[in-house]
Amino acid sequence: MAVQLRRGFKAEAEAYSIDFRGELTLRPTAPLDMFRLAQHLEIPTIKLSELRSDMVPANYELLAAPFDSPLSALTMYAGRRRLIVYNDSNAPTRQQSDLGHELAHAILDHPPSELTNASGGRHYNVELEAEANCLSSVLLVPRTAAIYLAKAGIKLDVAAAQYNISVAMMRMRLNQSGAMKIIARSRV
Repeated sequence: MAVQLRRGFKAEAEAYSIDFRGELTLRPTAPLDMFRLAQHLEIPTIKLSELRSDMVPANYELLAAPFDSPLSALTMYAGRRRLIVYNDSNAPTRQQSDLGHELAHAILDHPPSELTNASGGRHYNVELEAEANCLSSVLLVPRTAAIYLAKAGIKLDVAAAQYNISVAMMRMRLNQSGAMKIIARSRV
């Protein structure tokens, strides 16, 4: 079951996406690199591989395993300061999405949470995760960019490569943004 975002949240996400592009002197339709955004927000990022020597080898192998790793990215805190650790064994397109998700938590000033709940399972706040998922996808491809790409007739794989995201993420944004419906209606 999908979580209902608070009223006005999607418009707020679009505004963040466009504002950050403006701050970085990018057009509203331009791709936005999440590592550049992290630097702009003064949030350090660190590759999981850089922590390898500080970890038990079996734990590192588990976390860095391609395709089935339990770790995509996580935010660590020192007071109010954030640091994002991301799994650099993931594809660059996945890294963009993972970093975007963690940056969305920071942009929305979501509070830190415990890694596990009382029963030892992963702590998961459904509402905060839904907000981060929405904002991160909009940061990657804002509605104006989705509509531009759809109107221009740019092939899905080409558009995904241009924005350094997966084809699945690009397809999702073209559908979520309403770009495909807008183009379909304009052809009728």
